[in-house]
Amino acid sequence: MIERARQLPFPDALAVAALGLTAAGLIVTGDGLVAAARATPGSSGMAWTDRLLLGLWSFRLEHTLWFTLGLLLLWAALALGAHLEGRAAEAARIASGVAIGYVLLAAAVVLGSTVVAVSGSVGSGILQVRPSGDARIFTWLLQASSAAALSATWLIAGWRLGERFVLAEAAPAAEPAVLAEDAAAPADGLEVLSDLPLPKPVPLPERPPPPQPPALAEAQPPPAETPAARARRVFQERLAYSPRRAICWTRSPAPSTTAAPPTSTT
Repeated sequence: MIERARQLPFPDALAVAALGLTAAGLIVTGDGLVAAARATPGSSGMAWTDRLLLGLWSFRLEHTLWFTLGLLLLWAALALGAHLEGRAAEAARIASGVAIGYVLLAAAVVLGSTVVAVSGSVGSGILQVRPSGDARIFTWLLQASSAAALSATWLIAGWRLGERFVLAEAAPAAEPAVLAEDAAAPADGLEVLSDLPLPKPVPLPERPPPPQPPALAEAQPPPAETPAARARRVFQERLAYSPRRAICWTRSPAPSTTAAPPTSTT
């Protein structure tokens, strides 16, 4: 167990020590209430209401200092990030509830002391307890000032611990909502700033069609035939199909006029 305590981080170790002081404070407070009820001899024969008033009058709120110290240390440990193996929220809830109970105890002490200080006595007959005038004034001032200071401390610490418990309980429920909200966000990362309808898009002016490449120039008609060219063409056509052209092609070539050299005879 000692080795496990050494391995605890500082916030968790402080929280464990704070819980120990808080438990000790509860025991000391209970012992103080019992001692206050038995402080006056013969009080056991009084009515229960008289015994209650006499106990509240005799009880001193200094018995709650151990609990107050433990509560403040627990608040500091949870603020530093103590987890207590996943039981931090439960410890904060219990400490907050006990702190509210101490506030009610302080209010009861002030109320009982006020009744005794105003009436000047507790009980009746031979069991009547009558404190002196100075004791009534100073005892009531001590009870009222102690109750006011300690009640403010308990209220602040209990409220903050309860707030931490509520936040710890709401955090797991808020995570799926955040994930769903992130999943429902637009893919492009844009964020809608208001619920007002978006304005209609303004139509853009139509662009003129791109310029088309110029069409290829049509084939130019052949230039007009001159009379000389026309006459030459006709002459060539007639020559191509004339009988003289066939005779020319069938005529054999002319014999050579070169005489052979004479042969010498011996």
